[in-house]
Amino acid sequence: MDEELDRFKRINFCEYAVSRGYRLIRRESTRCGGSRGSTASSLLLRHSSTDDKIVARLDRDGHWTYFSVRDDRDNGTIIDFVLRRGARTLSEVRRELRAWTGEIHSPVPSIVRTKAMDPDRTTIRQVFARASMVADHPYLNNRGLRRETLTSARFAGTWRVDARGDLLFPHFDGPRPEGLCGFERKSARFSGFSAGGRKTVWVSNTLPGDNALVITEAVIDAFSYHQLQPSERTRYLSTSGSIGERQARHVAAAIAKLPPRSLLALATDNDEAGDRLADKIGNLGADARYERHRPPAGKDWNEWLQRCERDYIRSLGHSNPGRSR
Repeated sequence: MDEELDRFKRINFCEYAVSRGYRLIRRESTRCGGSRGSTASSLLLRHSSTDDKIVARLDRDGHWTYFSVRDDRDNGTIIDFVLRRGARTLSEVRRELRAWTGEIHSPVPSIVRTKAMDPDRTTIRQVFARASMVADHPYLNNRGLRRETLTSARFAGTWRVDARGDLLFPHFDGPRPEGLCGFERKSARFSGFSAGGRKTVWVSNTLPGDNALVITEAVIDAFSYHQLQPSERTRYLSTSGSIGERQARHVAAAIAKLPPRSLLALATDNDEAGDRLADKIGNLGADARYERHRPPAGKDWNEWLQRCERDYIRSLGHSNPGRSR
């Protein structure tokens, strides 16, 4: 048995199909689960532009299978799905699904690839492991964020502080904690991404009963939105600016995990670039209720928070260290 192909067949087919432009038709489907042993038997998806309709299911062996309602020849596993939609060879299928799962692909032999890439990921994990989980941070306080927000169950563990006092916001391309692939580094003097890391998206904690997802460009905007409009049933995602194909896949996967009839709040920056990003996210094909959320004033949600928390910021007794996106 080819172990890699077996892993590919266990990829959540619904999440992958959503990234290819399909929508889950919930009124005709059971829950889009991804856990082994699911009894889902009628997961209907429709492509947003071609109107192709497919039915997917998770079999008892843990493999996802599908068939097209429009074409009897279009059926099988995710391998067949990718081959029917552009891939010409099994090698191209492997490249496509390695990229989707976050596995590193290179034309050089795997033993060379491992030696070249493992030190970067290992270093990223070591740096993040040495960073501390804290309850507060002066930079965040000066941006108007209060201790109650930073210690909430929604955000606990989703940010850390290194020995220099810089904030670290982790990105994952697989299950936690093994899937850590990089982190944003932020302070009053610096904003950047870990060297050798892979940028995906930052996500808050998922809690029982969630029925909304707020998407912002910056993590601090997600914190700010929560402080301004607190909700115990809302999760958050930050794109760290504009998104490419790989990030779009992670955004689509996060949207696909929302329960039926959930709210998707597009809370990107209040400018033309933010509008374009919101439109791009809104076209990812997930079955969710979309709303465009803008702050009452300012470019983003943290600018508005700082206006609302002006007295709190002044009470801190030290100068504002300035803005760093």
